[in-house]
Order: sequence, then structure tokens, then C-alpha cells
Amino acid sequence: MNLESLYANLSMEDDDGGGFVVGTEEVQEKKSTFVLVGRFLTDKNINFQAMQNVMASLWRPREGMEVQDLGGFRFSSVFYHILDLRKVIEGGPWTFEQNMLVYKQADETEDLHSIELNEIEMWVQVHEVPKGFISENIMKNVGMYVGKYVKSDPTNFDNTWKSYVRIRVILDIQRPL
Repeated sequence: MNLESLYANLSMEDDDGGGFVVGTEEVQEKKSTFVLVGRFLTDKNINFQAMQNVMASLWRPREGMEVQDLGGFRFSSVFYHILDLRKVIEGGPWTFEQNMLVYKQADETEDLHSIELNEIEMWVQVHEVPKGFISENIMKNVGMYVGKYVKSDPTNFDNTWKSYVRIRVILDIQRPL
């Protein structure tokens, strides 16, 4: 048989009316992603390539990351492991060229351009707290006075003398301190 006759007999139709079966081993699972949307507190243009390189070297995500320019001074950082995302969130606040990074974690259904970026989460030191007043409840009240209380540093309550205690709060950047 020659090649032309083989092509002539080739048919895409199957007599039993079925299609084809794809095995589960052939289906690629979608890799989970975790997204932060952010902007820097500046009206100046940021060198996007330099910022991307600096933030990647600071954050050092084990599973990698991608940074995309969203326009309007916004960008998204896509992480491929939840621990990489948590490390960035817990390690903040972050700056680039002395400009504070304001960011928020986005979920899959949110429009990245409409997320409000007007809060920042950070550790605050509270000084000169009398020894008998260092309790979780009092730290929570101080945190709510400053902003929105998130948590206390667990070492605040380890019975060692300290010159300050730390609390994690969310601050509204539109309000003066």
C-alpha cells in the first residue's frame, strides 16, 4: 500500500459513535495560586523591573512567584505555595526605594483592579506598660485604640522583663496617626 491510499482510507468517524477517553493520569491539575495585590505609597513611577527583582530577592519564595503590572500604580504578586504568601504577609511591612508597600490578599473571585488598598498590617511596640498590665485583653484594647487588633506577640507573656511589648495591628493609611 502506498501513502496516498492510506490517507484515503483515514476516517475521523468511529462506528460506535463514541469519542475518546482521557485517562486521569493525562489530566494536568491546576496549580494553586495565592495572589497579593499591592501598590506603593508614592505618586512617582516605580521601576517595575527593579522592584520585581528586589521584592523577589527579599521574599525568596521557595515555589517561585510572578509579578504582573496591573496599571494605575498597582501590581499583583502570584505565589504558588501558601507558606510563601504567609511569609510575605507576616514579614511586612515592606518598602521599595523608601516607599511603603500597601497590599491585600485577593481571592479568585475578586477583580484585582477594584480591591481597596488603604490598610496596612504591622507590628507596633507599646512602651512603658506597667508589669501588672501586660495581659492579652489589655493588649487587645490598646490594639483596638491604635487600629484593628490582629494578635499579640506570644513572647509578651513569657514572664521576662521587657522594655516594650509588641502587638500586630491593621492601620488605616488614610487616617493620621
